[in-house]
Amino acid sequence: MATGQPPQYGDESRSAGILPTTFAGNVLVAIVIALRFTTRIWIVRKVGADDYTILCAALGKIIGSGLVVVQIHYGYGRHKYYLTEWQLIQLSKYSYGEWIQTFQTLMFTKLSICFLLLRIPIEKYFIRPIQLAIVFLVISNVVLTLLWIFQCNPIAGAWNKKTPSKCFTDAQLLEIILSQAVISIMSDFALALFPIALLWKVQINLHIKAGLCALMALGLIAWEVTIGIVAASIPPLRPAYIKTTSFFKSYLSRVSTQRSTTFAHISEGKPSKGNYDKEPVAQPQANSAYQITGPFEAASHNASAEIDRTRDFGIGEEGLAMKSLPGDQSTMDSGIKEDHSGRCRD
Repeated sequence: MATGQPPQYGDESRSAGILPTTFAGNVLVAIVIALRFTTRIWIVRKVGADDYTILCAALGKIIGSGLVVVQIHYGYGRHKYYLTEWQLIQLSKYSYGEWIQTFQTLMFTKLSICFLLLRIPIEKYFIRPIQLAIVFLVISNVVLTLLWIFQCNPIAGAWNKKTPSKCFTDAQLLEIILSQAVISIMSDFALALFPIALLWKVQINLHIKAGLCALMALGLIAWEVTIGIVAASIPPLRPAYIKTTSFFKSYLSRVSTQRSTTFAHISEGKPSKGNYDKEPVAQPQANSAYQITGPFEAASHNASAEIDRTRDFGIGEEGLAMKSLPGDQSTMDSGIKEDHSGRCRD
């Protein structure tokens, strides 16, 4: 346990707020990456370098979260006054590893954005700056990572100050971290603003163009690992968004049409399709003036015929005979003749 005066708030641990945030970030990253690869494999049917690099960034995020959990086990979130010397050494060791992971995760996130920009059909003079940005990101990351790893000789001196070693000073270590931060911020601005110039001449809808620029501008806050991964993965999800919205629009349109048709038949007093027996409807003769093609048409025809009988002839045997269904002309004539002959006999 450290010496000195204890903190005023006592042995308070803040790990209760760290774990939920870490878990939520991992869940969000996992969902976004799963949707991205689903889109690229089953919709776009092409997986590129931008997908593989963002996958590396996501794996780095998960590894970093695991390191945070281990650090909490050794007292991360508590005041060092209450930690043993062994706990402080373990905390330093896993914090040392977490910085290495952070360097790599940020680099892979930015590389993914660069490779994504290269997938857009653009002019050749836009390609060279992106390629140079990729080279710069890789070289700067390798240099800073190596400086961080070999800050002490032997390496164990980086987390155990009692190990005889020769190390960078705290000021030199701070310069490494600040250099990484400056490179990260500069690349964030460049990669966020570059698509505006890139998409300016692309022949697409203005609203789509503005939306893409806004999504790419999320790179301005890509210094936070989770936000960076999500921001780099939103633009590739557009094909899935289009396909999903198209499916639901088509489905809702069919449902609306079916309901409107049912309501119209109910309002007109016509039976719905489900009330018909499944016996086939007799087809009219070729010389008929009507064409009955289904149960709805048959119902409409019968209703019209009934109205005509009432209006023209009234409800009687003669009227019923003369306004029978098409195709029954011979029966009509025969029925009328028999009726009149019968009356004559009477």
